[in-house]
Amino acid sequence: MKRKNVTAEAIRRSAMRSTRASAALENRSVPVGSKRSDRVEVFLATRNKQA
Repeated sequence: MKRKNVTAEAIRRSAMRSTRASAALENRSVPVGSKRSDRVEVFLATRNKQA
């Protein structure tokens, strides 16, 4: 498969779509414009460095 560069913005949009879809499956709602906590941002940053 051909490798494709993905922008940080595209990753952010994908994560937000996934969050909303997951919440919908669990009958929860995610407020529009929700912001991740600092703890989650640190976790994701360390995950991205490992990949």
